[in-house]
Amino acid sequence: MVHDPLADEGPLHALLVDPGEASGKFLARTLDRFGLRIHRAYDGTSALRMAGEIRFDVVLTTYVLPDDDGISLAAKLRPWLKEAAPVVMVTSENDQVLLERAFRNGVTDVFTRDDLAQLENFLNYFLAHRTDMLAGASLLLVEDSPLQQRSLQAILERRRYRVETVGSVAAARAAMTQNEYELFVIDLVLADGESGLSLIRQLRRRPEDFVLNPIIVLTGFHDTARKNELYRLGVNDYVVKPPHDVELLARVHNLVLMRRLYLQARERERLLQVMAVTDKLTGIPNRHAYEDVARRYFERAKRDGKPLTLLVVDIDRFKRINDTFGHAYGDKILIEVAQRIAKSVRASDFLARFGGEEFVVLLPNCDLAHAAKKAERIRRDIEQHVRDKTGESVTVSIGVAELAPQKETFDEGFARADAALYAAKVQGRNRVAVAAPATH
Repeated sequence: MVHDPLADEGPLHALLVDPGEASGKFLARTLDRFGLRIHRAYDGTSALRMAGEIRFDVVLTTYVLPDDDGISLAAKLRPWLKEAAPVVMVTSENDQVLLERAFRNGVTDVFTRDDLAQLENFLNYFLAHRTDMLAGASLLLVEDSPLQQRSLQAILERRRYRVETVGSVAAARAAMTQNEYELFVIDLVLADGESGLSLIRQLRRRPEDFVLNPIIVLTGFHDTARKNELYRLGVNDYVVKPPHDVELLARVHNLVLMRRLYLQARERERLLQVMAVTDKLTGIPNRHAYEDVARRYFERAKRDGKPLTLLVVDIDRFKRINDTFGHAYGDKILIEVAQRIAKSVRASDFLARFGGEEFVVLLPNCDLAHAAKKAERIRRDIEQHVRDKTGESVTVSIGVAELAPQKETFDEGFARADAALYAAKVQGRNRVAVAAPATH
């Protein structure tokens, strides 16, 4: 009786066929790094005997053997192996005729001894498809035949996918309101003359749905025109019933993996966009973000006729803090000041680090009088709660200007707020100064 190790849920079994002691040990170490259970054979005869006892998941053989060659052995081994088990051959030769003969006789891939890094890439890919890296993926199977439901669900659950089965389009739509699925397997023709086409169209309303809602269609029709029409509707794949187990699992794996990689790439892009507009030290928006938001706030205030006020906040004697306590401590003070300002502003306000020890706050729908009071609360809060190592208060000076979109440009409004900040510094620091209104 041939033993099937897959049922044991243990390591995958690899047959290594290499007559050389040194080369065999090297290949064995390579397989061992991937967690494979290695069964060593030194010739074709012993390899065939072992294949009669264990159904192997993967075979790695050298081309030159004492009683055969790797290509002939691959053809002899194939009926004894697990379905779709790869047979990989290692050779010192790099010959087109040998490569063609190898592929004709069931060899999956050929690697030369001077490029075994490619073998490791192959094993990485193989294991990604065989292990449960996608275990738990949520699938919706839309199939009206109870017999087909049970058969397909059993195939898919072998790879630890979570499969929900429904028998109609209405039931599928109800399930979709309750759960998110990573793949849809849809029978084209359902009971009572119902078609899966309406469900496919629903899943293809946005361009990104092709990746976010991957679809495999099941059909009893092997019809090129029908297949082309389904692809035109945006179906990702097309499988004729009854599907071959290995083929269906490979197609499901590829589509679920594609969806996850797309989501990962999209999240990385989002994080990069956030990083591009975020100050690395304080975690608040940076000057680039401020300049973009400020223009939009300014245009909106101009359009709506609502007040928009700007605060420019600068830490007093910050150079002395850096020089006395070091830049790392100066960074700590910057973070504390940023946090204090953030706690004092509304969700609709916009706080950013302008550069160095300077911060800016945009206050939409806030007139000059209220902005000046808010600035004073910020100044007082920082003075009371932020202290250096000696216990001395860290203070800030703040310039306040109500912008006048009908009379000035944004840069002119900023210049008035900056001038008010300078006035606060000249007047002795640790104070709020209000800019005069725009004059033209």
